[in-house]
Amino acid sequence: MKLIAETAMHHQGDFNYLMKMLDEIVNKCNCDYVKVHMLLDLDEYFVNDHPGYETTKNWMFNIEQWKEIIAKIKGSGKKPMMLFNDRKAIDFGMQYSPELVEIHSVALNDTDLLTHLKSKITNNTKIVLGVGGCTLYEIEKAVNFLDHKNIVLMFGFQNYPTQYKDVNFNKVKKIMKLFPEFEFGYADHTAWNHPDNILITLFGAAQGMSYVEKHVAIEHGVERADWSATISTEMFNELEQKIKILNECNGNGNLELNDGEKKYSVYGPMKKAAVLNRSIKEGDVFSIKDISFKRTKQETDISQIEINKFEGLKMTQNLEKGVALKTSHFNK
Repeated sequence: MKLIAETAMHHQGDFNYLMKMLDEIVNKCNCDYVKVHMLLDLDEYFVNDHPGYETTKNWMFNIEQWKEIIAKIKGSGKKPMMLFNDRKAIDFGMQYSPELVEIHSVALNDTDLLTHLKSKITNNTKIVLGVGGCTLYEIEKAVNFLDHKNIVLMFGFQNYPTQYKDVNFNKVKKIMKLFPEFEFGYADHTAWNHPDNILITLFGAAQGMSYVEKHVAIEHGVERADWSATISTEMFNELEQKIKILNECNGNGNLELNDGEKKYSVYGPMKKAAVLNRSIKEGDVFSIKDISFKRTKQETDISQIEINKFEGLKMTQNLEKGVALKTSHFNK
């Protein structure tokens, strides 16, 4: 499970503030990716009648600033994750061959944007699709349009902040079953001061996510853009430690018994073994009627199922009532 630290628009257009945020994140956050919202063509994204037009215009960075931002992330050893809001952003960002790029749910079926991304993307780059607040029909249309083998469906949405009753993990699990070929992520936007913030994020992670995303800031609880769901680096690292435990609990999914299960499942002391209910002599023909299943301090290499395979075989030695049968007791 990979962790994503999101910067979003918390910088409010203050380049020095963002660089300070990045210093904090790359040096203190135990994350795998640092996510940035990249916008280079405002008029492709907004009509100027939108109430956020002028504000966003003042919060945009130029190409040279974006070069510094990406350089800081990559120079730290962390990986940049780029959310593309326009085609110019795609052109710029794809020069860095990012592992993860994202299309926000607000543009999930913007065919101009998706077409441009398709022309620039390689099969090695994963496309993260934000699907919070989107219908199943919208998700299917975007997936089919992109026709890309490496898609990550990112659940979760920012409702300033999200109420946990709106998360609807049962719906999330149903959608996941419809797209078994993809990976999934959970972007948690629980209120920064909610007492169960980390617990709710872990609930999301435990649904089978490959990626978990949280907003991170250097000024915890200070009213700035996206502040309501933004946590501190300390909280992020606490979450990371709990994610490690969750990963260990999830295991590798191997259906064979692991070492701990094998110790728990020893036939005889733990699981019932095939124990003779009468004394038997060398050369006697074994019958299932000769045994009962009981727990005993004796260990055996024959399971309750496998004992049937020895029906009709001759015994190799005299055995007393109460002996747990082993493979060596039978003449093959």
